[in-house]
This record gives sequence, structure tokens and C-alpha cells, in this order.
Amino acid sequence: MSTITIHLKNKEEETLMENLLKKMKISFEKNEDDFELTDEMKSVIDEALKQDRSQSVDAFESLKKISEKYGI
Repeated sequence: MSTITIHLKNKEEETLMENLLKKMKISFEKNEDDFELTDEMKSVIDEALKQDRSQSVDAFESLKKISEKYGI
């Protein structure tokens, strides 16, 4: 069995490659452990870490507010 490693830039490319391989009936597996943050991801994280957290709410409170506002 041969192994080919493909590095994809985004989810769109990943979906395109998966569909192509499926149509060609080529088996494949994704290695989810091989993940690296892009420079853009790192930048977004760094900016988020600089934000003032005194007015922040947790995920449950956010979902509660959304549910109350939109009735879902």
C-alpha cells in the first residue's frame, strides 16, 4: 500500500479532495492529529487574548440570551 500526504489550505479544498477521491473510489483516511495553527489563526487568538474580559459572558449565558431573543 502506498501513502500520499496532501496538505490542504482550507475546508473547501478538503471537501473537494474528499469528493474527488470518493468518486474515483480511492480509499483515504484523514489524520486529524497533524494540525498546525496558521499565522492568521495565531493572530486572531492573540487579539482575543488582549480583550478586556470584565464584560464577557460564558457560552451558556450567551446561548440563554440568544434563546430568549429568538425563541429557539
